[in-house]
Amino acid sequence: MTIQEKYGFKKLINARGPATILGAARVNPSIRADISDMLGESVEIRDLQRLASDAISRLTGAEAGCAVHCTSAGMAIAAAAALTGDDPSRIKALPDITWSRKKIIIQKGQVTGAGDCPVWQVIRMCGAEYIEIGEALDCASFHLRAALDDNVAAAFYIMEDTFAPNLLPLETFVEICHEKQVPVICDAAYLTDFQLLNRLGVDMAIYSGHKWLGGCTSGIIAGRRELIHACYLQEMGIGRPMKTGKEGIISVIAAIDQWLKRDSIAIRAAQAQVSTEIICEIDGLPGVSYRQMESAYSPSVRLCVEIDDQTAGTAAWEINDALAREEPVIMLDDYYVNQGRMIFDMAFLDPGDGTAIGRALRKCLTGRRRDESAGAHRPVPRPRQDILYDWFNDWMDRR
Repeated sequence: MTIQEKYGFKKLINARGPATILGAARVNPSIRADISDMLGESVEIRDLQRLASDAISRLTGAEAGCAVHCTSAGMAIAAAAALTGDDPSRIKALPDITWSRKKIIIQKGQVTGAGDCPVWQVIRMCGAEYIEIGEALDCASFHLRAALDDNVAAAFYIMEDTFAPNLLPLETFVEICHEKQVPVICDAAYLTDFQLLNRLGVDMAIYSGHKWLGGCTSGIIAGRRELIHACYLQEMGIGRPMKTGKEGIISVIAAIDQWLKRDSIAIRAAQAQVSTEIICEIDGLPGVSYRQMESAYSPSVRLCVEIDDQTAGTAAWEINDALAREEPVIMLDDYYVNQGRMIFDMAFLDPGDGTAIGRALRKCLTGRRRDESAGAHRPVPRPRQDILYDWFNDWMDRR
């Protein structure tokens, strides 16, 4: 009996990658064994955190690190650490800030979701005065310099590949902030070059422990020793409800060990074969093109399938909706489906999954075509956040 059969949830083919709403990473047996052993033991958490700090330093090159519950928790805890330092009276005072150094700034064009909650909400929950600089599509050095007064405690930078190209690059952002002795906090949940941010001088870098690293639910903060110390001390304050337990900390240590010795060539070769399974099913279909992608935000083979809805007779977002109704459910990186692009990540696909995905795509593309004579009644895509809200909102109704 499978675990799906035992507990009654649907089987999922995950071609999206380690998204939190899809359960994040598939944790490999070696890491699961360490988690299982740890759950049967008592331990001083500070001892585990010291070991985690050593492992995080090996991974990132940073002076120190600590494990937290997730990257969103890491963002809040890092912001709190910048506000309080190691002063216990300030740690206990948050979110009521009575001192002047309480501003945290971010480029307006980087205001995104920390998971699915807005990044400003995560920053403000610790009491910070939240300041956006620049414009949605542009931010200049003069915007940043003008904002960096004596009351700025930290500056946030978000690492993603979907932002406007005219925002300040990280190197420039760090250089200007450091001119005013303002620490830079960088959210890099999906970044796979774990050494990059330390090389660029980021003071606190936040990574996921349960995405590409492959541990259970956890996050990592890596950076300057005194700031990481202040992060850990937040367990005496607002960090307490965001703590990670012994299973999360040991999974960070085990996952880092696995990452540092992984055979990336063999992994990518196996993933390329699964990608080929998809291609074999859709090659030559009208209105369909495809290409393999590389990204600093995924270590995987990724296949981008582009749909010309005029030729194909159906749109990428319609196909995406149909795949979510398949048995098993098929989920992909659907961030760009309203622009005609469907991205399939091979990280958590098994041999044969590519064929199943390809056949489901073929069924959508060769089945009943949309009636173009409907004219004004032609369906239009819905905003992603509307779909996401409905997805969360109907959870009790889906029996």
